[in-house]
Amino acid sequence: MIRVDDVTAESHDGAVIFNALTLEVRDGQLAIVTGHAGSGKSALIDVCRGELRPVAGTVTLDPPGRCAVVTQGYELCESLTAAENIVLPLVARGMAYAEAAGLASNALGRLGIDSISDHLIDEISGGQRQRVAVARAIADSPAIVLADEPTSALDAENRAIVLAELRRVADAGAAVLVTTNDAQLAEDADASYDLGARLSPR
Repeated sequence: MIRVDDVTAESHDGAVIFNALTLEVRDGQLAIVTGHAGSGKSALIDVCRGELRPVAGTVTLDPPGRCAVVTQGYELCESLTAAENIVLPLVARGMAYAEAAGLASNALGRLGIDSISDHLIDEISGGQRQRVAVARAIADSPAIVLADEPTSALDAENRAIVLAELRRVADAGAAVLVTTNDAQLAEDADASYDLGARLSPR
């Protein structure tokens, strides 16, 4: 479950990004937040993941320790392969290497990029990097997914694949929060909100 309760966030120079926002994503839900560039979508993800401290209000993630994040910058290690970017974080959390490798292979395959599993990140396209970041987030069935513009670099076919995988993760019981500029993605969501209208439900 993700709960944002009456949260106000400011930029580092003190400018208000959004004020008194409230949002809840229950377990098993896929929620889409739309809004124009600069409306605060990335800030909302940063507040939820603890990277940006709100000046008022509270954020609750339950359970708190099983949250996966997809950022716009992907946060991949370019000197590692696509598979290694998924495997090594799992191993660092205590998973056996063989199990982690199996989960990585499965996730990359579901996103249609198993053919680049042994390619270094700096050898693949931006769209492939984005799908690797999504694969890393969903590989070990997280309880919460926070995804900031996870389809921005993709064509229509691959946007549909990514959205289907996020839908599958939600159907398995996760709370999934996705921000996007693409209002069409909201058509397949359990809940959709317009950040430009202060998170009014669509």
